[in-house]
Amino acid sequence: MKPVVRPVAYAVLIVLAVLFFFRFRAADRRDVLRSTERKLEQLNEAANREVGAPSVNAASSNATGNPSTNPPSTTLPASSLPPIPNSVGSTTPNSNGAPPPPVLNPTPPGTASAEEASRKDRATAITDMALFLLSLVILGILAAWDVAQYFGGRAGQAVMAENYLPPTDKEYEAAEAEWSKGNHLDALNMMRAYLKRNPNEQHVAIRIAEIYEKDLNNYLAAALELEDVLQRKLPREKWGWTAIHLVNIYSGKLNQTDKALLTLQRIVRDYPETAAAKKARQRLGLPEESTPPAAEPVAETPSRPPKASPPPEPENPALPKGFRAKK
Repeated sequence: MKPVVRPVAYAVLIVLAVLFFFRFRAADRRDVLRSTERKLEQLNEAANREVGAPSVNAASSNATGNPSTNPPSTTLPASSLPPIPNSVGSTTPNSNGAPPPPVLNPTPPGTASAEEASRKDRATAITDMALFLLSLVILGILAAWDVAQYFGGRAGQAVMAENYLPPTDKEYEAAEAEWSKGNHLDALNMMRAYLKRNPNEQHVAIRIAEIYEKDLNNYLAAALELEDVLQRKLPREKWGWTAIHLVNIYSGKLNQTDKALLTLQRIVRDYPETAAAKKARQRLGLPEESTPPAAEPVAETPSRPPKASPPPEPENPALPKGFRAKK
């Protein structure tokens, strides 16, 4: 992925994740509110049914033979009563002439449409949650890839410090293609833009110095590029040969022998073990650092064990009768 596309991809994924998360929360809240409204409507319907149930009146109690303790009421005929609006909003009185029962909270129409809207909100919430999780997964994969690339490059530089070759990039290859076409200035601009985004790839700066020196014959610009490269942290062998290249430009086309001598002395002083330091000592006329030859180990000759002395003869050896020991 190109360096310009990577931050844009991160920004787009983060914005999408935040957007889908808030859409999920809004749809979930709407679903909860509609569920609460449906429960309240059911409670209101139950209360309305309880209020509208027929009750035992005074006339029925008198019919059973129990004396009524209530005073006689003067009931007006139903025709003389003013019309009372019923539950559906009409002013027509009931068939028995009695006023309709009070309604606490009439059930609003459109219950089916409310349930349909609740189902849509639930489906929207599920879809937004899935898209939110998908955005997080893609963002995590992209971040893991970048982290793996970074630490993989660091590990490669640590393991192969001297022989590590940075991977080529398509943008850098495009700059080399422009150079091969003879468009040296365009190639330089593309390489500088690439080096600005990847400051650790100093081989691009060395390549810029080579183009200045060999193609544009601008030796001062090449020397300035190499001086900037030597300020960076490079492998010791790479630093030494880059410094030798700079010395050649100083002592050759620029005719700056004092800077060439200072650079050679710096190579010998700071990087004495490198192959570039050996070449610098030759140009300075310094003797090679001689290391004393290692002393050859003396082979130890195995010592012969001492000969065992014969056992002493006994003073009075046991001889047969008639024999004497020889003196």
